[in-house]
Amino acid sequence: MSASGEVELTIQAEGKGTILCYRSVMSTSGGIWLGDNPLHFSLPLLLFQITIIFLTTRLTHAILRGLGLPLVISQVIGGIILGPYVIGRNKSFARVMFSPKGREQLNTISFISFMIFLFLVGIKTDASIIKKSGKKAIGVALIGIILPVILAMLVTLSFNFTDKLLFYFYIASRASISSYTVVSCVLQELNLLSSNLGRLALSASLMNEFFNYFSTAVLICVSVANQTQSPLLGIKSLAALIILLLFITYIVRPGIIWMIRRTPEGRMLDEWTFLSIMFVAFACGLLTEVIGHRATMGPFYLGLILPGGPPLGITMVERLERLVCGVFLPVMMAIAGLRMDLGKLVEVGEWGMLEMIVLICIAGKFIGVVSPCLYCRMPWRDAFFLSLMMNSKGIYEIDIANVWLDSQILNKRQHSMILFNVLVFGGTTAPLLKFLYRPEDRFIANKRRTLQHSNPSDELRVLACVHSQDHVNPIVSLLDLSTPSSDHPLCLYILHLTPLAGRSAALLLPYNKRPTSSLSSIFTTESDHIFKAFLYLQQQFSGTVSVLPYVGISPHATMHDYVCTLALDKKATLIILPFHRRITIDGTVEAVASTVQAVNINVLRYAPCSVGMLVNQGESKGLLAEKVVVFFLGGADDREALAYGVRMGMNPRVEVVVVRIRLQRGWEMEEKVDDEVVEEFRRKGRVEYREEVVRDSSGTAKVIKEMSKEFGLVVVGRREGVVSALTEGLDMWSEYPELGAVGDMLATSDLGGIVATLVVQQQRRVGGHGNVGNNVSLGSRRMVKERGEDDDDDDD
Repeated sequence: MSASGEVELTIQAEGKGTILCYRSVMSTSGGIWLGDNPLHFSLPLLLFQITIIFLTTRLTHAILRGLGLPLVISQVIGGIILGPYVIGRNKSFARVMFSPKGREQLNTISFISFMIFLFLVGIKTDASIIKKSGKKAIGVALIGIILPVILAMLVTLSFNFTDKLLFYFYIASRASISSYTVVSCVLQELNLLSSNLGRLALSASLMNEFFNYFSTAVLICVSVANQTQSPLLGIKSLAALIILLLFITYIVRPGIIWMIRRTPEGRMLDEWTFLSIMFVAFACGLLTEVIGHRATMGPFYLGLILPGGPPLGITMVERLERLVCGVFLPVMMAIAGLRMDLGKLVEVGEWGMLEMIVLICIAGKFIGVVSPCLYCRMPWRDAFFLSLMMNSKGIYEIDIANVWLDSQILNKRQHSMILFNVLVFGGTTAPLLKFLYRPEDRFIANKRRTLQHSNPSDELRVLACVHSQDHVNPIVSLLDLSTPSSDHPLCLYILHLTPLAGRSAALLLPYNKRPTSSLSSIFTTESDHIFKAFLYLQQQFSGTVSVLPYVGISPHATMHDYVCTLALDKKATLIILPFHRRITIDGTVEAVASTVQAVNINVLRYAPCSVGMLVNQGESKGLLAEKVVVFFLGGADDREALAYGVRMGMNPRVEVVVVRIRLQRGWEMEEKVDDEVVEEFRRKGRVEYREEVVRDSSGTAKVIKEMSKEFGLVVVGRREGVVSALTEGLDMWSEYPELGAVGDMLATSDLGGIVATLVVQQQRRVGGHGNVGNNVSLGSRRMVKERGEDDDDDDD
């Protein structure tokens, strides 16, 4: 042994593994000035290893991310790059970087990080989704597990491998599992948590996860009984696990919930509570290890039975997720890549049967997922995409392969083959989903759902989206102007959009006020206040306004899925969105998260009906709020804005003025259609009509700015893609393209704050009509009636 503490290794022949001999004190070095090599000491070596792994895996993912590969797959490939077939070919690097003692340190770090990771997954998991699972999810979960195992066993028996029947049963039973951990991580990376198929995949995979933990516990107990030749010890092992789980459920959980309830509303857990919960999680891991089961089971179960979301979920994710998932968990993936022996994959004869079993299980899983979906009349395309989701491979399979290698269930060649399959199938399913599956394709109504083509006496269905309490009063005031009466009923769907935090499953559910004794959370409390205002509107217009509140919990990247899904399912005619920035009374703009702007843009792009974006002026303007002006420049969006203005004009409390702005020359192509529409609505509604003739876009801007000051609400069309001399050049200075040229001008600092603005976009996505945009003549509802598209169409 050298003076610097360099390790000497002795390989024992008793089958007990490798014994490491090193100096008793060698955690930190004295530095190069004292002649020490820092990489011969534990701490510098560990920091060096983590740094190299972090840089390599991050660089690998940066290169491969464009191909759609999941992060876990990139990390394993990064480990292969560091291994003996690439960088590790340099013996000096390999000897320093991955000495036996260094690997043991990395193994300890990776296992602790994996245990914390599963604790976080458990906290973010909503186990109640199993109760809400329909026959589709149950069929996918059960048949997707049973069919692959049956097929694999039949193949094993047909080849007379009866001596390895138990081994192949182990392989088949694990290969048929769709891990909730893997599926949720893949869906999160692909922004598919809010999609219908994503929610179905989460429900089915969570059932698979429960089956996995149950079967693993049983197999461990059987293994204990076989190794000790004592069935009684196996039964004791299972009984000890059951007692521990009951202790966690009925003793530990109530204590943690008591600590959580002490947290002030809207705050994260304090330091003492956070550390106490972490201590309990580690203790659960220790106890499960002591009784002979995997240390990951206890923390995962503890997280699963604790309430996700705020404050517990948010605190744990905020404090742990970046460090664990970003720094330490990649160590586990890289080690798996390092342990792969690519040279052994050349000898196909040695692992051909095992590969056949794995492929049969994957094919059986595909059939087991698709069959119940087709039986439930799901489109075959959706069934195919769901089978891809359920066949995702990742961290679960990597962990199983490593454990079985350590337990000598697999040899080095079989371990490498299993990981190779993980790379192949995990690296193909996610890219296929990313480039082929588009949840937005279903957001196409089979008929026009616009204000212009609806009958004013029919019930108006409106979906109002709210992110915070600041959005409530402006939307309530707008709806109050929308003439709810017995002749003009209003069905109002309120969707409170809440960012997904501390959870792994997105939710869209009808709002039900929880009892005060239940665990409070931020989104529930805020929802109480939000929905109370709209329910008061229902009481105010009893019998003419019906309010149906919903809560949508989703990542910002996929919030538009819930908005468009609810609008499509409820056959809404109009979606009302709050502008992502609040304009104060003095015209200044209050900054709000740009994620809300991204939600608005996606809704405008995929909405199955018309959309109105409300720019709030900051403060109520009293009676002026009952003076509304509609600026009509022509085009589909302006015709929709005119239709909404005319509807407000039916309210005797509201004074509506329609100002048509036109050029001195008849340049507009749709001017004839616009003339017909304007004349039709003038006959229908009690509106004042004015015309302003301008020479160019500067005249348009001047008219709008001067006249807007007289009114409390301005209604304009978005006019995206409309080429017109009336607005030519106005969009050059646009800050908010989602508002269109005119809406953006009204929301800018020189005029913003003076009036509230409603920017309207007419429905653009209609089944059988493509993008109706601005190139379809929408002049008369009787044209729709002639095509048989009556209001009772239920096909969408």
